[in-house]
Amino acid sequence: MSSFSTPPTSAKKSRTRQRNRTPSSTAKGSKPDTPQTNGGGKRRGSNGTGKGRNNNNNNSPHTPHNNNRSVYETYVDPAAYSTANPGKTIVYGKFRGLTTSRKSGYVSPSKPPPNLFQCEYKEDATTLKRDVFISDLKARNRVVDGEYCYVVVDDVDTNDPSDDEDGADLAVENLAMEMEASTVSAAEAPKRQTWNSQEKQQTLWSPQHETNVPLPMKPLSKQEKKNLSQLTGRVIYAFPAEKPKTIVGVLKSNPNGRGGVLLNPISNKLTSFVVPASITQTGVLASGTYTPGTWGTRDYFPKLSDVSVIGNCIDIEAETIAALRGEGIDWDETFEKSVEADVLNSVEAGRNAGGWEPTEEDMVNRRDFRSDCVFTIDPTTARDLDDALCIEELPDKTGVLVSVHIADVTNFVKPGSNVDEEARNRCTTVYMVDRVIPMLPRDLCEIACSLNEGVTRLSFSCQFEMDYNGGLKTDAKGKRKVWYGRGVIRSKCRLDYRTAQNIISGKCGNGNQKEDDEFWDLPRQPVDGVSRETIAEKVRLMHRIAMGRRAMRFEHGAVTLNKVKLAFKMNKNDGEKIPEKAEAYPIYDSNRVVEEFMLLANYLVAEKLIMKGKGAGLLRRHEQPSQKGLTEAKEMAEACGVYLDISTSQSLQETLNEFTKRASATNSPDDVLKLQAITALLSQPFQPAEYFIASEFDQDDYIHFALNIPYYTHFTSPIRRYADCIVHRVLQAALDDDMDAYNSTYPKTSEVAVAERCNEMKQAAKKAQERSDRVFLSIFLKHNPIQSTMGVVIGMGEKSFTVLIPEIGAEGRVYLDDMKKRFHHKFVEKGEDGKKTIKISPTEEHRVEKQLTWQNLDVQLFKKIEVSVTCKEDPPVDIKIWLCGPHL
Repeated sequence: MSSFSTPPTSAKKSRTRQRNRTPSSTAKGSKPDTPQTNGGGKRRGSNGTGKGRNNNNNNSPHTPHNNNRSVYETYVDPAAYSTANPGKTIVYGKFRGLTTSRKSGYVSPSKPPPNLFQCEYKEDATTLKRDVFISDLKARNRVVDGEYCYVVVDDVDTNDPSDDEDGADLAVENLAMEMEASTVSAAEAPKRQTWNSQEKQQTLWSPQHETNVPLPMKPLSKQEKKNLSQLTGRVIYAFPAEKPKTIVGVLKSNPNGRGGVLLNPISNKLTSFVVPASITQTGVLASGTYTPGTWGTRDYFPKLSDVSVIGNCIDIEAETIAALRGEGIDWDETFEKSVEADVLNSVEAGRNAGGWEPTEEDMVNRRDFRSDCVFTIDPTTARDLDDALCIEELPDKTGVLVSVHIADVTNFVKPGSNVDEEARNRCTTVYMVDRVIPMLPRDLCEIACSLNEGVTRLSFSCQFEMDYNGGLKTDAKGKRKVWYGRGVIRSKCRLDYRTAQNIISGKCGNGNQKEDDEFWDLPRQPVDGVSRETIAEKVRLMHRIAMGRRAMRFEHGAVTLNKVKLAFKMNKNDGEKIPEKAEAYPIYDSNRVVEEFMLLANYLVAEKLIMKGKGAGLLRRHEQPSQKGLTEAKEMAEACGVYLDISTSQSLQETLNEFTKRASATNSPDDVLKLQAITALLSQPFQPAEYFIASEFDQDDYIHFALNIPYYTHFTSPIRRYADCIVHRVLQAALDDDMDAYNSTYPKTSEVAVAERCNEMKQAAKKAQERSDRVFLSIFLKHNPIQSTMGVVIGMGEKSFTVLIPEIGAEGRVYLDDMKKRFHHKFVEKGEDGKKTIKISPTEEHRVEKQLTWQNLDVQLFKKIEVSVTCKEDPPVDIKIWLCGPHL
């Protein structure tokens, strides 16, 4: 079947094709110049023939079904199936398991690679850009989360749209618009607005590269929502990843009574797995290896090999290892000897009694900033300081010169070296609650590269002029004064966010010794003869400009959805780490000062890469949210009296700002709760930002929706992000006008693979961190259960609902079937007010036992209820939310 050969690397991709491209991995040992699928495997079968799975007759030693009878359909050639069934619709895409079900999931249709069977795929929202729901294991037909497959879409009844109030068949309307667009001349076509034609954007960003502003979105009409009704289907062919996958979960007895042990993954996106007969222990955390392509038609569940026990559930060490290993992070803070040897060689010449400083040779051809008043602002516990700031007023007093100095990591991490390969594999530093797993060895990230105070360090710097309101200064021709290049710095002060906030608030830095002793920590004192008053003056000036800029950014379209992040205080009990306190992590204005200048430096570097990088720049984009998801969030919010304008990021943020102002002005607890609930709802349709290579996208699709800017990258954290290291290399090549040599050294296929690996590992680290937060919160609640607190309903099902708990900033599902002895419940699609409702009443036994006075509770979206929260008794560890009753 020649249509299933490994697809070649494509040329420049359209927005849709690129968004749905097959992901790849560049872990150690993989070939970065080969197109690969999820987990690093080429899009081919495990037998290397390019024919998908060769597993239609495998047997499992623990299958719960008769081995002589197939459980699943044999895979069929989609081209042959299409020919034999001309009335059927086939789509190609990646399978995504549901987080609430081990059996179900979705396939997001995308355009198949050129050498695969070209099934139907259309760009407009009325046809097959919709996800296809896969309802159960049989329809799923052995495809695993993250794998690509072909799906036959179930027949859909075509509704007559004539009863729609809008009175238009959207499909016909869209077709007419497409035909009109294809025939209209360039002169007749309406002119798109550009970013640099907008006065507000000129003030904020002064774009030097012209790109189009995205077209506004609008809420879906009734007919559009009809056309977007849920499609269902079944998998007829799947492409296994070539790279084995580590599966982590809890060992449990086979519930079917047929003996044997299953591993239930921590992630509900994955089905249960059969473990070897030699594994008999249950109720513990374990990991095993799944070999893609080995799930046979007679195997109800796929099989694992190399299964090993990690440890007991609710044990912090075991849970942390499980969280990391489950996301493919199978390394720790240690490094191989070859990597450490590379690091030692790179820093050997500069070693001294105090650690490390650059040699005279290291500082050749660098701009010297050592006499400038440079300082850092970081978390209190930070050990790897990769960014520093400096601000000076311009001689004519019309503004300031801001310098953003970034650790020059690539001076030490040379392409192709062992340390570079390791960093390329890890891609990111991982921050768990109780530990940090660095991307680079500590001799680099905490010593040679860290911009510590009182020592000389190498930097990659970006300087720019700003006015006092936070805008970028330009000359009469609209040109900016920006400098990029390598430098040498010597930080004069190591501030943390708390001390910087004390300075901003006027608690210290005023020449009062008593105040300074109380509010300016001793380890944070300036060095090299710089006074505290000098540092304070610069911090306050920087704060004034940053806050002015931030206000303009959100006024002109930037979007932020702030969720509560918990911080835990640990207590060692008989050597075991136990979280004894959980509270919201504080965010100060000082955090935002640093953020504003880092954002601006990243933007300016992105622009340089676009204009001088000849398509090789590694950029970061953020797509517009799902229109369907935003429409649903808008409707839910408006049902509770909160209007949202979702047409653009600016209009969305403006309406959020208005509601925030109202909540602040009225000091209404209800409004504050609604804001938290709406934030949780809006976060669902937002897509994660992604790295990409500039030549792989049309320039109009470089947009970063949340920041509301035409292009963006990551330049400011090379100690903890490999993407930033790539950006540093490309930027230097662009500054040297040496891009041809760069492109010959780093082929585009290799750089695309790096970008995709960075995306993969950034999401893996994020999930591991979120799991770590959840584990620690659950263990905290085990020792400190919340007997009664308020919850806000933010999602509705028929037998369960999702609750936001403001006290701990957590969300969770309330399962009513778990409380049958306490409550009766009945789902009503449309209650008396037309809203989805779950009608709940206490059982007589529960009413008497708890002396309840309430009779009935209607659970609806944004309803306030009373809940209790504790740790779930059954593994895997998680929080458990119990309904108590109405919130009084």
